[in-house]
Amino acid sequence: MLFRSYCTAAIAAMAAVSPMAAAQSSNVRGAISTEDSPAASSTMQHRLLAGATGRYLVQLTEYNEDAFQLADDAEARVDRRLRELQGNSAGRGNSAGRGNSAGRGRSGETGPKKNAAFELPNGEILEIEGLAPGDEDLLASGDDIVLPVEATMDGQKVNVHGKPIGRPPKQATNKAVGLPLSWETRPSSAAANLQQYIFDDAVNLAKQYKACSHDKLNIIKPPNRSSGNTAVASDIVNGIVTVNINRCVTAEADDSIMRNEITNAINSAFGVSAPTDIADHFMYCLPNNTFGGIAYAYMNSWMSLYKDSWCNYVSAQLHEVGHNLNLGHAGEGSEEYGDQSGMMGYSYSQNDTPVMCFNAAKSWQSGWFADKSLTIDPNNDAGICYSGELYGLDSYTSSPEDAKVLIQLQSTSGSNYHIGFNGKQGSNSGTVEHGNRVLITTQAATGPSMKIANLGAGQTYTILNYDGSGRDVTVSVTSVSGSDHAVIEIQCGPALCSSNDQCDDGNVCTSNICDGACNFFPIPGCCGNGICEAGSGESFATCFDDCHDGPFDHSSTMCSSCYIQDGNMFEVKAKDKNLAITTLSTRTYAVGGSAGTFGVEVWTKPGTMVGFESTMSAWTKIADVSFNASPWAMLQFPDFATPVQIAAGQTQSFYVTHKNGGKALWGGGGPTRNTLDKEDDNLQIFHGYYNAYQFAGRGAGTWNGVMTYVTDNGVTATLAPTPPPTPSPTNPPTFNPTPLPTNPPTPNPTAPPSNPPTPVPTNPPTPNPTAPPSNPPTP
Repeated sequence: MLFRSYCTAAIAAMAAVSPMAAAQSSNVRGAISTEDSPAASSTMQHRLLAGATGRYLVQLTEYNEDAFQLADDAEARVDRRLRELQGNSAGRGNSAGRGNSAGRGRSGETGPKKNAAFELPNGEILEIEGLAPGDEDLLASGDDIVLPVEATMDGQKVNVHGKPIGRPPKQATNKAVGLPLSWETRPSSAAANLQQYIFDDAVNLAKQYKACSHDKLNIIKPPNRSSGNTAVASDIVNGIVTVNINRCVTAEADDSIMRNEITNAINSAFGVSAPTDIADHFMYCLPNNTFGGIAYAYMNSWMSLYKDSWCNYVSAQLHEVGHNLNLGHAGEGSEEYGDQSGMMGYSYSQNDTPVMCFNAAKSWQSGWFADKSLTIDPNNDAGICYSGELYGLDSYTSSPEDAKVLIQLQSTSGSNYHIGFNGKQGSNSGTVEHGNRVLITTQAATGPSMKIANLGAGQTYTILNYDGSGRDVTVSVTSVSGSDHAVIEIQCGPALCSSNDQCDDGNVCTSNICDGACNFFPIPGCCGNGICEAGSGESFATCFDDCHDGPFDHSSTMCSSCYIQDGNMFEVKAKDKNLAITTLSTRTYAVGGSAGTFGVEVWTKPGTMVGFESTMSAWTKIADVSFNASPWAMLQFPDFATPVQIAAGQTQSFYVTHKNGGKALWGGGGPTRNTLDKEDDNLQIFHGYYNAYQFAGRGAGTWNGVMTYVTDNGVTATLAPTPPPTPSPTNPPTFNPTPLPTNPPTPNPTAPPSNPPTPVPTNPPTPNPTAPPSNPPTP
């Protein structure tokens, strides 16, 4: 238990202009998305809140800190094992989120838990209990509400005793669009440090929102402001204020006590009725051991709260303020935070990394890219409803005026499909996964999103029976141009037609049939029809396109204390299945630790690299790509023109090298060449060399990157058996034909024979004699 006479907090304030902020009401205080809120204290005296007016909030309990410390390396790809470590065996944590078992998300819960909350006009936030059935479904984040007259307050909770929640009359507001933020931090984090972490260092909250939004959201320092009681709160200088309160609580207690005392201290010191009279948003950072989670935020609201050093980390900052801007989590599969392509998935315990923005669903919701966005309604479109370039969000400004950076497929299901190209450059150069690939996410107008597909060149994703229409919608990626854009096609069901000639899907392995709409039927036995046909002799070896599973990603061990050199040479081995490497990504130090343009080559050879380290003629170059990237970024190659096939149990060597001033990051620590670095179910990656360009000096080192591969689906070619041949004749054939007879055949006789045939004898034949005859036969 930790007891002190007071706790010290530092507060930072910011102002900003944003379409999202403009859409909100003047005193925005909405739902809460919490990464922890421990159980409420009941020590406060009962108070009656008859007819009180305030804001309805929703609290989501998320993940805890012990599970959240992924790696020292911010760019490390989180594999499934690490993801499982973020929770218990049933899910992703004691509370499947940023809370611990002492908080509202208790042990055994496997998803973010919603708790209703109520914000008083002075900024205090209380938990609501006893909601009437159906009220929670009718209320949205940030709604103004009126408590029933029966409502009572006990500690940090208000109980409405099952009575209906009321709504106040609508009032017009005329507040300027501003987004100041305030920050409350631990005593050990100096105000100057907070100023750096939020406003002034290389990558921070203000700079990253500015870059990701292309100047649509600019967070700035508010004017300095004098405190009326410096014993409670210091002056606001450069957006920072230090607050002293008379209470510190432990992680087992309710952090809402501290939170509300900080709020009241701000109100008192600056003579305001609520903190939002000073700033539209506040970030409270509590000292260590004051609550069990790492951070939480109120959605569509003004407050986010952080534990200790988590207030310094850019990914946590963007994630929590994203909740304030009404952005929900970004998930993949069963993991609510599993979409690591943007900031609304997992966060990372690093000050300035990863450098990334938001996925397509969140970016669409932001409104920042509306002029280069396209809406498609597949229920009313037919045939090819889009064909063309799809640019990455970092290319928004540099792309052509009529370019598209976001595409939304409208759905009657309530959850739309969002398509974006996850270009790995500039403000998104550190995207943790699926860089330079087309990503498809689903999301309603607000709330959590779910990534359902990531596509490279030549890959497709089909949404079967779209909205129950019986038609399929297919997204295809034709090509990828580095980190700038991809060329895609969206097929919205069959195209309308009047003849077969109007139907052509470009696939020689389908028959094109028009019956009022174009239909494409696979041609049996044709490699490329999408069906692995063993009876036609198809297998992974003979028809790679039709007979594989995947793709899968497998990462090498990422260094936290890294070395630099031009490139790395290493071996990989297929385990029990045939597989093929389709592409890879590699980690870079860019140009001398600064952003720049440089080239990277990929070479490969069958078998071991040993003895061939300097023999260029033994290797085949399979990729040569120019990148523009920042240090510590992961460079994603386009899919290889020809996948590198590796038979089960066999080894393949790779040489990945920078050039033109670029440098690779690699792990040291004395690894032994060709000892195992990391493996998954199908593929092993081994320690290798660092190398100087090109095929030059080397030493022991570990490549930093990710292999993308597909595996043999196990189908074995089984051609129909050929009937056995007819046996050879017993006699050889006559070589020359038999000549025709010289005389015609005798005609049938004209009369019957004159004598009848001899009758059968009446006596049986004499049996064989018992002895030979005594006399010889008569001559």
